[in-house]
Amino acid sequence: MAETRVDLKHLLEDIRDSYPCPVEEAILTELIANALDSGCSRIDIRVEPSQQRLTFVDNGEGMTRKGFERYHDIAATTKIRGKGIGFAGVGAKLALLVCREVLTETRRPRSCFCSRWWLESSFKAPWEDMGTLGIVSDTKGTGVRLHFKDGEAKQLLSAASVRSAIRRQFYPLLDPEFTKVLGHIYPCGITIAVNDEALALPDMKREAAAYFVVRKGKRKKLTGIGFLVKAADELDEAQRGLAVSTYGKVIKRGWEWLGVTPRNPGHLTGVVEVPELVEVLTTNKCDFLRDPTSLQKYYKTRKAVQEAVADVLEGFGETRKPEPKRDKGLERLQKEIDKVVGEILPDFPELAPLFGRKKSGAEVPAVLADPEGMSVAVEADGSDVATGDRGGAGAGAGEGVEGAVEGLLDGTHLDVDDTGAEKAKERTSRRKRPGLMIGFDDETGGDEMAWLRGSTLYVNALHPAYKRLRGGSAADLYITFAVASTLSAHVQEGRPPLEFLQRFMVSWGGMK
Repeated sequence: MAETRVDLKHLLEDIRDSYPCPVEEAILTELIANALDSGCSRIDIRVEPSQQRLTFVDNGEGMTRKGFERYHDIAATTKIRGKGIGFAGVGAKLALLVCREVLTETRRPRSCFCSRWWLESSFKAPWEDMGTLGIVSDTKGTGVRLHFKDGEAKQLLSAASVRSAIRRQFYPLLDPEFTKVLGHIYPCGITIAVNDEALALPDMKREAAAYFVVRKGKRKKLTGIGFLVKAADELDEAQRGLAVSTYGKVIKRGWEWLGVTPRNPGHLTGVVEVPELVEVLTTNKCDFLRDPTSLQKYYKTRKAVQEAVADVLEGFGETRKPEPKRDKGLERLQKEIDKVVGEILPDFPELAPLFGRKKSGAEVPAVLADPEGMSVAVEADGSDVATGDRGGAGAGAGEGVEGAVEGLLDGTHLDVDDTGAEKAKERTSRRKRPGLMIGFDDETGGDEMAWLRGSTLYVNALHPAYKRLRGGSAADLYITFAVASTLSAHVQEGRPPLEFLQRFMVSWGGMK
């Protein structure tokens, strides 16, 4: 009889290799993420190097028998996306690569399940039911005890390394003020203790500090809350920059992801919590998905964060605002680039949220909110921006009102519906065309040719190649290539950036 054999070790190694951090940090991150999803308020970690083991206990809800059996299924590595951050559930599974055995005990008020689990060979990962292990002392919760192989997982056998990794990956959970922001997610708060010592953030001498809120869309929906701190002293590399987190888990940190460069980046740190981004989180919780829909949500959120952060940086005296260069040659080139963007954007819809909007687009039917309107409408997915007339200026005049029409952006527009609750008016409007401002940065320097800040793309005026070509006939080619290559880095995963770059340059080169 034919038999299908799954190389479990190879499967686990593939999962391990998807993380940009060492496997020890991935194990720790996943164990904490699943504990947070269980509704816990306390996580206790005990590091015992002399016994080559680490014990992890939470006071969450514990697992049902069905959940306990699924926990041991290596092929079951997903949860419902958007329901918490532990959707991979692979902490203990990854531990099989570095452990002699993994002991688990999970308790609920009326049940208790315990197991011993190990990787016997590349194709076998058996587990057996055990009697009470004594790992969990409360009436509910889950405990995992990892017995490491000789010479393995040294980072998890160092209490200092464990503390450092938790601070890096779950920074928002450790800030006493910021835990108030997470109160709607973790109403009882979260305490993480290592060897009986509650984890806290290191002291920092502050020059300035400020909270900010992130609002998105026409209705300025509250999307995130964050804070920035300007430190008196230079910060460690791991602390620098703004982190973006979801459910308390840091996803990215720095300034590159935000497309912002303060005057003194080494003195600024902070975090912005955006819970809705959990819907587009990758399995390894270190990045966001790169399909068109996910990218649109991420880029639109990033733009809203940029706008919120800009006000704080200005208050700190940290804003860089190089003015776009104004000359006839650049205006002509910018019009050409706008035209190229408009031509190829339908084939790269994920890039739409990166651009500002300009007038004089194509006429479209629109349903725009109007308290004096005779229609009623409901919201529908997919949006774009359009301008409409006030009624007396003639159809399509493009004056007076602005609203969302059906389009590519991550958002909603109005559709006429008798069951709707919002008054609206049907109009002939003009869709706003995508626009991109071009500016020059002669302060930042570095090797990058250009970078995006908001909907302005700044060319690096200090780049050696630009300095060599400036003022000559090849300068337009350089600027166009810099714009195209910068935008190409934002296309969805699976589409080669070179495809976008070639389309852009071919379209620009064919203009007359």
